[in-house]
Amino acid sequence: MKPKRSFRHIGYIVRDLKQSVADFQRLFDLQDEDIRIIPPFELAADTRFAFFHADGLSFELIEPISEHFKNILFNSGVGINHICFTVDDIEAAVQEMAAKGIRPGHVTPNGIITMPHQKMVYFNPEDTGGFLIEYIEERSSSEFLN
Repeated sequence: MKPKRSFRHIGYIVRDLKQSVADFQRLFDLQDEDIRIIPPFELAADTRFAFFHADGLSFELIEPISEHFKNILFNSGVGINHICFTVDDIEAAVQEMAAKGIRPGHVTPNGIITMPHQKMVYFNPEDTGGFLIEYIEERSSSEFLN
């Protein structure tokens, strides 16, 4: 059976997350409570994210902080970095993409990464016409432990 896929978010690289959040708040009339910042500004991080919904779309703003992530993420410049889809079976979705000649790669060069509440994979932009595509399978943490 073909894995089910649905749009999740647009990933956008920014130089200054605080300023970008303020810009998007002004553009889309968002309040502070409409935006989730991970990790909070007061905590040290290699990369910081802001998540919000506006006009029917979901956004992920990404500020690379460490030199390592600045080198990786600023390589493609500020702006849209990737599009993300939720899938119901990430292993089957990766196999389906492999059958089309599309390899995992870029951010996840070794394939699928398992985290407490999700699995994720990025696909090599060389195989997708230059688009960086991310797939996420969301699960409860107990499902990953079994």
